[in-house]
Amino acid sequence: MGILLKANAAQLQQQDEARMRNDVEMSRPPTINISSLAAHVQQCWESAKANKIEITTRLIDCLYRKKGEYPPEKLKQIQKAGVTTIYMQVTGNKCRAAKAWLSDLFSPTGDRPFTLEPTPISELPPEIEQALVEQAIAGAQQYGVPMEQVEMLLEQHEERLKQELKEEAEGRAEKASEYIEDMLVEGGWRSEFAAFIDDVTTFPAAILKGPILRFKRQLSWVEGPDGEYIPQISRKIAREFKRVSPFDFYPAPSSSRINDTWCIEHVRFTASELTGLRGVKGYSSKNIANVLIEHRYNGLREWAFGDSERELLEQRRQVYDDHEIIDGLEFCGNVSGRMLLEHGMSPEIVTDPLDEYPVSIVLIGNFVIRAMINPHPTGKSYYYKACWETVPGSFWGKALPEIMADTQDAANAAARALINNMSMGSGPQVAVDSSARPAGEISSKIVPWKVWYFDGNKSKNAGVSFFQPELKANELLQVYERFVRYSDEITGLPSYAFGSDQGAGAAKTASGLSMLMNASSKTIKEVVRNVDIGVIEPLVDFVYVTLMLDPEIPKDAKGDVKCKARGSDSLVHKESQLLRQQELLQMTANPIDMQILGMEGRREQLHEVYKNGSIPADRIVPTREELEQRLQQQMQQGPSEVPNANQ
Repeated sequence: MGILLKANAAQLQQQDEARMRNDVEMSRPPTINISSLAAHVQQCWESAKANKIEITTRLIDCLYRKKGEYPPEKLKQIQKAGVTTIYMQVTGNKCRAAKAWLSDLFSPTGDRPFTLEPTPISELPPEIEQALVEQAIAGAQQYGVPMEQVEMLLEQHEERLKQELKEEAEGRAEKASEYIEDMLVEGGWRSEFAAFIDDVTTFPAAILKGPILRFKRQLSWVEGPDGEYIPQISRKIAREFKRVSPFDFYPAPSSSRINDTWCIEHVRFTASELTGLRGVKGYSSKNIANVLIEHRYNGLREWAFGDSERELLEQRRQVYDDHEIIDGLEFCGNVSGRMLLEHGMSPEIVTDPLDEYPVSIVLIGNFVIRAMINPHPTGKSYYYKACWETVPGSFWGKALPEIMADTQDAANAAARALINNMSMGSGPQVAVDSSARPAGEISSKIVPWKVWYFDGNKSKNAGVSFFQPELKANELLQVYERFVRYSDEITGLPSYAFGSDQGAGAAKTASGLSMLMNASSKTIKEVVRNVDIGVIEPLVDFVYVTLMLDPEIPKDAKGDVKCKARGSDSLVHKESQLLRQQELLQMTANPIDMQILGMEGRREQLHEVYKNGSIPADRIVPTREELEQRLQQQMQQGPSEVPNANQ
């Protein structure tokens, strides 16, 4: 039996208003108090964004110069002057040639751009040394060796053990190199590094990120009971690498290097990507849910800033669906333990609230969806930077388009004047008596076949006359070519280094061209050295740290090693070194030198030549043991069977 409640009109009206207010509150997005961690990241973001305004202008200017386009304001000024808008692609050609040169140096056939070297063994480990002493004393007592000779035996065995440990360490380093090479290939290193090299030749700084540890679906095939193969999907941790656009990277205003302090990357997500991150270790499912709710109301698109001019230059679409892209910020740097504890991080990880911890934080709107301790034991960042030309004390260097900006502008001005002069000289100017001018015709624009009116009563010329403007094409062409040659000098990238036939003087001979190439390679070697020190070595070192922490990697691929990049040391000289070795091989192919070198010396020469070539040396050149066996067999067969040194 129901109960009927009585209410007057005023009470009913109050109930209706309360229900309406409740409906309005339920339709609004949730109100979340901003945590101290989110406020800290937002404060750093505002500081870095304001500091990068001038840098962004430089980045856009470099992109315009590489694409061979005038900025809108400059284009309007040229069009207003009524001259041609031709843009000579000198900068774009230099950038493409420099990228091709760097790509050849960092992607040698059958070689790695890095090497792992084991640390020198100065002293034996204490446990091995103690076991060696005990073994030597026991052997001396067993065979009656005097104790005064034990020390000499210990020294001999110690050197032998050091050599064995060194060979074992070198084997571990080689296996680790193979694992790292596989990780780089599987993580998309080649494509991302190619894009990174393109940034090096275009912008004041290029940024590379990695390794990014993510779960990846892997397909494998298992043979079934009936002999057919069955696909199986498994999840494994993959190390991925990413080129970060300089437009999206924001260093701290006070930093001059990548690991000085904090840095921020402008990242973008889709709703489906965020949905898949719920439940992943290190991510906050609650804050991800709040982001998705906020996204449905406000979109969370372009809350960071707008970059329409950059998107236009990069030929990306300009119209975004409000429900497609979600902007975020990835912070990498040190924060106080108190902020991490307030966020909810375990006290077992954050043991001291007053200490500073290296963390990686992802912020979307006002929500921190991820806060993790940096996996590197020393807290190093997984961002890496290189510049075409470094500027001491500054994070951003000097880009190749900026170095040749003056010569590019001067070449453009000479080309515009050349085209305009050729246009004016393509036809005569016409002078006509003003009495024949149509009524109301007034024109001050100078064009080919321009008609000029004059007063025939004040002139002794005929009613109609012609005169030809002076053609200055040869002079303007010489000016243009001079500025193009000057761009070769200031960039250190001469045209003959990239196959041009414009070389003069020494460049017309093979030896002269070789000397000029060695001189011109000094600039590119400096760039390679910047990439080696700033990117290759720290990145491979980080990958090796993850390899050491990975329990699935076998122990024989782990050890104490150091990474060394090979670009600036050997790759630059590899081609010239191979030519010199081949010349030396031909010079020593005579009986006198063969008597000095012997078969063993000749084998070493051949081994070095094939090792630096594309054919594996082990397939062609025998080892020392194999060579000795061949010589012994030939000597047993008789002197007549031994090959002549001239053969």
